[in-house]
Amino acid sequence: MAGRHRRSTTPGRSITRAGLAPLGIASAAVLAAAPLASAAPAQPAAPAAGGLGAPPCDDSADVCVDLSRKKAWLTDDGRATGDPMPITSGSPEDPTPTGTFAVQRKERYHVSKEFDDASMPYSVFFDGEGRAFHSGSRSSNSHGCIRLDTQDARAVFAALEPGDEVQIVR
Repeated sequence: MAGRHRRSTTPGRSITRAGLAPLGIASAAVLAAAPLASAAPAQPAAPAAGGLGAPPCDDSADVCVDLSRKKAWLTDDGRATGDPMPITSGSPEDPTPTGTFAVQRKERYHVSKEFDDASMPYSVFFDGEGRAFHSGSRSSNSHGCIRLDTQDARAVFAALEPGDEVQIVR
């Protein structure tokens, strides 16, 4: 029965293996490293609670906005290039449109003539109605624009150029 386990009938004695050579320092090092060598690679973490997951837009979008989740992502080939950005969008009376748009122009220090000279820093206009991504308070709905925190508005302003694709979904 060489090479097979045999249980001792004497109480307190352990299982023995016939023909087992004494364990040396080199053998101990190999055995200690063996579990690491066979460990499976780490898997990416699951999406956080709330299920933000991947941006819900086509691979062609340079920025993706999900109005129902109140989030936006800068994207490259359909993959987010950073964390989701919290947004505020239009009210039911002045909704933010859904669809695919192209960035038309950018204005670092835009002031709205239509809405009482409201400051709209880091404006990136995406439709013919004057709607834009811009920095502003997210405590209330906009008149159809996508409002972002200042650092996020700066990132969107820096990343997008005229002609870049904007996708807005609900």
